[in-house]
Amino acid sequence: MNVAVLGGAFDPVHKDHLTVAKTCLDRGLCDEVWFMPSPDRWDKALNASPEDRFAMLELAMEGDPRLVLSDMEINKGDFRGSYVFLCELRENFPDVNFRLLTGADTYEGIPHWRDPLHFFGTNYNGHLLLRDFELIVFARKGYGKPDEEQHNAHGYAPLHWVGPESGFDGKYSSTEIRRSLLKNRNVRPEGLEPSVYDYIIDHDLYRG
Repeated sequence: MNVAVLGGAFDPVHKDHLTVAKTCLDRGLCDEVWFMPSPDRWDKALNASPEDRFAMLELAMEGDPRLVLSDMEINKGDFRGSYVFLCELRENFPDVNFRLLTGADTYEGIPHWRDPLHFFGTNYNGHLLLRDFELIVFARKGYGKPDEEQHNAHGYAPLHWVGPESGFDGKYSSTEIRRSLLKNRNVRPEGLEPSVYDYIIDHDLYRG
């Protein structure tokens, strides 16, 4: 079975997260998409708690059994980075082929990804991730398609692209949604599912 792992803060989850997951499924790039919200992180200041971010994902994903919400990473506490976590997944689920689902905005920075608990200035592990795990890279506004020829020339695992030609253009971002809520909480941002918007209002999230 092929499983696409979509990790991140989901602060908050928005429609593009769901659309790209369903696009990958419909194109046959994976059999399931596992959403893996991260715990509090060393590299990013998060606005909502892990519990709230998980609850919003539950609401957004309701109704499609191909979308699987996992608390495996969020319950680990310490954020160890994507490579360590993917290796643990592979060890725990040896019959599954895991592919990392990530945005075009993050692709170029992957070689500088690290395990923050075992980093001493030069020991990045992103190149190992690129070598050992296939990627599904999706379009993000303002970022181009990765150079697949150059990617392959480095000896990396295969890369699959999901962009406008696949019906996905990546127009929403959590940052812009939070800004919109700060300006006017009485109007639901276009990128938010109604159930997620109601949760945000009911729990008084993203007030700044």
